[in-house]
Amino acid sequence: MRTQRPFALVLTVALAAITPLANANPDALQDERRIEVGFSPEGSAQALILSTLKAATSSIRLSAYVFTNPEVTSALIAAKQRGVDVAVVADHRSNFEDRRGEAGRHALSLLAKSGIPTRTVDAYTIHHDKFFVVDGVAVETGSFNFTAAAARKNSENALVVWNDPDLAQRYLNHWKSRWDQGRAVQSNY
Repeated sequence: MRTQRPFALVLTVALAAITPLANANPDALQDERRIEVGFSPEGSAQALILSTLKAATSSIRLSAYVFTNPEVTSALIAAKQRGVDVAVVADHRSNFEDRRGEAGRHALSLLAKSGIPTRTVDAYTIHHDKFFVVDGVAVETGSFNFTAAAARKNSENALVVWNDPDLAQRYLNHWKSRWDQGRAVQSNY
């Protein structure tokens, strides 16, 4: 009988602790801050990036160093087509002057042709930012350049912080400062 009491007490406390979670509004749980991570070349970094872009309902602000990834390009265009306000700022030299420039020019021109405001920045030795903000509340950041090599060949990471408007605002302020320094990309098509 004595051994049953401690077990019964532990079981009662455990059930009391999880009962509020079982009855909680699932939408309310969605509003809690949470963090997700992904890694490459295992594939989870790009999968996380693409699913985060797909989750956007109102806005995406993306800041990139090298921008040549066709899947990310397609995800941004798809977001624009479903009514999301998308804008991109990227490094000028790596996308227009370096040996990689042709792929960067192509991807950024495709965004511009699709009606996505796109600018490049050359005010720094390199504009090495790699992040985006979704709907003013979620931030993706990490080492992942928006390239196919980052997805398939390099050791990279991506981190998404969901439901943190204060953090998102800090990234948006930084994004806006770089946007203001940029020059518009004209479509070559």
